[in-house]
Amino acid sequence: MPKESKVGQDLFQGEFLAYLENHQYLTIEQIAEIQELIRGGKDLESILPLYLSPEKILEQKSFHLGIKRARLSVQQVDMKAALKISEELARKHMLIPVAIQGDRLCVAMADPTNGSALEDVKLFSGCQIIPVLADKEEIRIAIRECFTVGRTETELSGSNSTPFNRWKVDEGSEDAQEAPVIRLVDSLIRQAILEEASDIHWEPKEENFQVRFRIDGRLEIKTVLPLGIAGSIIARLKVMGGMDVTERRIPQDGRIIPDLPGKKIDIRVSSFPTVCGEKAVTRILDDQTAQRSLAELGMRKEVEEGVRKLLQQPFGLILVSGPTGSGKTTTLYALLRELSSESRNIVSIEDPVEYRIPGINQAQVNTRIGFDFAGGLRAVLRQDPDIIMVGEIRDKETARIATAAALTGHLVLSTVHTNTAGEAVSRMLDMEIEPYLVAASVSGVIAQRLVRKLCTDCRQQVPVSPEMKKAYGWENVSCVFEPKGCIKCRGTGYSGRVGIHEYLPYDQTIKELVMQKSNAAFIEKTACQAGMLTLWQDALQKVVQGMTSIQEVVGLSAGL
Repeated sequence: MPKESKVGQDLFQGEFLAYLENHQYLTIEQIAEIQELIRGGKDLESILPLYLSPEKILEQKSFHLGIKRARLSVQQVDMKAALKISEELARKHMLIPVAIQGDRLCVAMADPTNGSALEDVKLFSGCQIIPVLADKEEIRIAIRECFTVGRTETELSGSNSTPFNRWKVDEGSEDAQEAPVIRLVDSLIRQAILEEASDIHWEPKEENFQVRFRIDGRLEIKTVLPLGIAGSIIARLKVMGGMDVTERRIPQDGRIIPDLPGKKIDIRVSSFPTVCGEKAVTRILDDQTAQRSLAELGMRKEVEEGVRKLLQQPFGLILVSGPTGSGKTTTLYALLRELSSESRNIVSIEDPVEYRIPGINQAQVNTRIGFDFAGGLRAVLRQDPDIIMVGEIRDKETARIATAAALTGHLVLSTVHTNTAGEAVSRMLDMEIEPYLVAASVSGVIAQRLVRKLCTDCRQQVPVSPEMKKAYGWENVSCVFEPKGCIKCRGTGYSGRVGIHEYLPYDQTIKELVMQKSNAAFIEKTACQAGMLTLWQDALQKVVQGMTSIQEVVGLSAGL
């Protein structure tokens, strides 16, 4: 670092620390600790997050410098502005131009006090510079997205004399392997992993090609590309997934195992023909998801204790219910991890096997050769199992075999697609399982959903209105939290998801109701009188605890 830059940085650090102390964001003791760490060779940027949230640091830095703040997670970056400088320059100084204002260039910078960076950008772009403050990680993501997409468009458009939005390639041609397309696909996959997306949707539309990420259960448009490169991108994904590039008429499935340091990621690829062309979805399976313990699923203490009691039983059928995407598989994996032991033979039949779990004998159904859940379950019973996990009970034959297995000394775990725990009973009866068999075999049912968690860095407290107190039974609740939006949560106000649960233990009262073929509503009413909390009640508790917002819960209320 040039001497003058180092002097300027030291001056700013001293002034900023004094500012934080004067405004009572840091105590005298904390200032002394920070100064001692700086003298020991530590950098202020790495020290401050130990005392203040990243959002608070940026907010106060903006006030102190009198420089506007840019939120790149919610602000659209002008591609023309970004490409006014080189990628090397952007990465060197951790900055990116975000807008053009006449002959001036608005540049988002991690360090707006860096005079040499400002001068370099001015010389390279030929524009006067307006610096704004932005988060370093947001800048890093913007650099990758803008320069990768921008350079890909430029290089691909240069390979053909026709306008880029009319440029076409044959999916089976070598163009699918061109470096720009490879770079674009790899960059978007890396970005999705970084942002903890569960899926990427690569979708051709009538006029463009759209890429969307599913983050915390919600789809967000990440970039819109010219339709001309749709074929090349889909072909690249097929090549990566070991699929037939020349076959575009039927759906295909593939698998990608990216080489990422420190992360074990498995990516499943699915292609599907639409009227606008082939669409692909890549599901990102992070091995960390399968490592979650029962205690990390967000269950209330009494629910967790009840489930652990079920796991201690040597036999019986434990059901996890909920719609697609409600986290049922993650819960089953957490249960299997609790049960895993060298002294037990645990076998799972799944469709598909999403995560590999040490110590579990996992099998994947293959309907093309007749290996379905029912057939797999029959075969497993000849393998001397102690515990069996069936991915889903979806037909009467599977239900009959699973029930019989639970009655003959096996602990069976499975899922059913019902909205509530009480409806799981009705589903088993609808599959023509005799009521006495359901009553005797089922040990308990866990119904669940996933709701987005409020970002703890920016959530804000709001008073509860009289109308809300009356509507939600919050007579003794004065305040709850609502989303705001910051760097950490990409401006959404939410970060991660947590489960809401409804636990129905099959005690003698419930068994008698099942024997009488009582409907789900009456079973749930009886269970609630005995102390069961419904999904809706559990969700409201998590709002009061500050884990999620009432807006998020109301959005799910139709299914609760």
